[in-house]
Amino acid sequence: MAVDSFDVFLREACPPLGLEWRRYRRRAAKHRVAERMRELGLPTWDAYLERLREDAAEAAGLGDVMRVTISRFFRERERWRVLAGRVLPELGARLAPGEPLRAWSAGCCGGEEPYSLVLTWRTVRGDAPLDVLATDIDEASLARAAHGVYSEGNLREVPPELRATAFHRVSEGFQVDPALRAPVRFLHHNLLTDAPPEGMHLVICSYLAFTYFTGARRRAAAERLARSLVPGGALVIGSKEALGEAEADLFVPWPGAPTVHARRTDALQAGGGAGGPAYSPSLA
Repeated sequence: MAVDSFDVFLREACPPLGLEWRRYRRRAAKHRVAERMRELGLPTWDAYLERLREDAAEAAGLGDVMRVTISRFFRERERWRVLAGRVLPELGARLAPGEPLRAWSAGCCGGEEPYSLVLTWRTVRGDAPLDVLATDIDEASLARAAHGVYSEGNLREVPPELRATAFHRVSEGFQVDPALRAPVRFLHHNLLTDAPPEGMHLVICSYLAFTYFTGARRRAAAERLARSLVPGGALVIGSKEALGEAEADLFVPWPGAPTVHARRTDALQAGGGAGGPAYSPSLA
């Protein structure tokens, strides 16, 4: 059957790679795939599908080509209220004197998420030490994040009192105060192929692994996120995402926090989990 539309292309290409094809039915994703096809000199959906079947590296990168990044400060405000009211106080109480809270923003896009975490931590714990690793696969997003300058639209959910103290006006928009940028380190990182950072008390992974991935790809990502956390550490996902039975051996719900899960104490004790080989997609 000829591949004559983007939907047909997605239905053919995504399932064998562990990608949830319905999540990519966006104009921006289609535009990015078309751009990639032009780069490769491929004129049709059929031609690109054939390339994916023959080129494992190209197939492995398809999800990143199609990923659409949407981010703003305090996205889904209720999640941040729950973090401030329930999760961060409990995590902070477990820390030894002088020990920083270690957090990972996996898929940080333009930096709004890790900076939102810094603002929330400062609200809850004042000047208590904090160490945030923020990673993404997109170099342009990382450069924007490190620059720390945002439009007024990105700040629309920032409370007025925080906007007044945490940002200053520059010619391009609003820049995050240097003191708030200091705890954040930005790093290029692929969730599925690069080793996860370890010893984290908190991991935020919103609208990535549990939105776009299925099957072995999703499991590999979940294991890496669990591997990153200390036992009892908190995994934060998006409010429109959910963990299922496939992740029940890794995480348990955090009481009173619908978008937060705790790493099980016995997670990854059998079989090695995320310490094994990287997930390798194929397109049969």
